[in-house]
Amino acid sequence: MLVPLGPEHAGAYDPRECELSAAHWAEHGFGSWAILLDARFAGAAELHFAHPGVTGISTDELEAGWDVDEALRGRGLATEAMRAAVDDVWSRAGATHLVAYIRPENAASHRVAEKLGFVVRGAGVTRSGDPMSVYELRAT
Repeated sequence: MLVPLGPEHAGAYDPRECELSAAHWAEHGFGSWAILLDARFAGAAELHFAHPGVTGISTDELEAGWDVDEALRGRGLATEAMRAAVDDVWSRAGATHLVAYIRPENAASHRVAEKLGFVVRGAGVTRSGDPMSVYELRAT
């Protein structure tokens, strides 16, 4: 189950991300989702305008990201949650494409991106200076 990510999830997820998500929902009418499994917080399906400082992604682009509790990984939760979140954001935001950035060593996230239909757009650099791949998904 997906519910908007907000301050009520701060005990299980990064409190700053929870606050930013609530503000994004309030301002834009879409945003990141909390993934609930059996009423427990299982992770996040993030969709928001990209934060500044990531080379290869513009702040006017919608960024997608996913994070599932380590004990629950490998079950397809990230892929399933992101499919629902992406379907929702096309209609809510009227977006033409989404972007995601993934560090080279994160093989599981690369697989999720490919399952969702993202394709590599090019190389980029994280805010901390780490290399990453920029993915893009076009609306159909």
